[in-house]
Amino acid sequence: MPKFSISRSQVIDCPVEKVFGIVRNFRSWPKWSPWLIADQECQLQVQDDWYSWEGEICGSGRMEVTGTVENEALTYDLNFSKRFKSQAEVTMTFSRKGGGTEVTWTMESSLPFFLFWRKKSMKAFIGRGYERGLLMLRDLAEKGAVPSHLEFSGREPSPSFVGVGIRCTAGLDDFEEEMGENFKSVRKHYPEGEGFTVYYEWDLVKGSMTYLIGVKLEATPGVIPDGMELVRPPGMEVYVVRHRGAYRHLGNGWAAGMKHGRSKQFRHSKKFPPFEIYEVEDEEDLVVKICLPMK
Repeated sequence: MPKFSISRSQVIDCPVEKVFGIVRNFRSWPKWSPWLIADQECQLQVQDDWYSWEGEICGSGRMEVTGTVENEALTYDLNFSKRFKSQAEVTMTFSRKGGGTEVTWTMESSLPFFLFWRKKSMKAFIGRGYERGLLMLRDLAEKGAVPSHLEFSGREPSPSFVGVGIRCTAGLDDFEEEMGENFKSVRKHYPEGEGFTVYYEWDLVKGSMTYLIGVKLEATPGVIPDGMELVRPPGMEVYVVRHRGAYRHLGNGWAAGMKHGRSKQFRHSKKFPPFEIYEVEDEEDLVVKICLPMK
């Protein structure tokens, strides 16, 4: 069976005792779990040393504490029973860094032999999930809450529109600043209208994406500024996930939408790429309508 290992770290500006206490308490996990946020109907059973879950989106499984070194390390036995059976050893370590805490989240596992071809994509998917979870853990420890809330609206009609924007290819780890600057450039020419982004390619394994960020217009412009291009998404049915909160947590909405697709809540269409519309443009209280084209 193909084995794999994943490890991600995050520095949190809180004493190690506080961060360790949050992680050790399974009752806090729904507040920062990168998986449970996608399944609002998931049924949980929580005890001091274990918790189990069962849901249509998250599948089912159980995680149990197998070792504790106070304020230093936690080890877990993680078992999935649906969608396919698998087992993993999970470790979370805590080290003092300045006045804060560095948390490292590690998984050691293997795939069923018939899924060997998914090893790279599985590592990338879980790794991104760990990054999202650690970011939520940081906000929970530092701020007392996670500014990331999802609403699953389901099927909605999406009318055709005309937009102008800038197309770029960027790395998944450093695209935010570039995307923000591109959006500012578009806004200088088009201060009115909703902002949007179309994602033409999104490759977790290669860590890259190609996107166009722009602004909706009421009519086709006569002249398009240099470096920009016209886009015309057709009218279509889309599966809608709305994310409200800080931009840094927007990945929760996209990951949840993809999980809903994989669990057959809807069928993806490839006639047009997925896109997002900025309904409220406030960096700390952003409302983004994530649109996943449906068949």
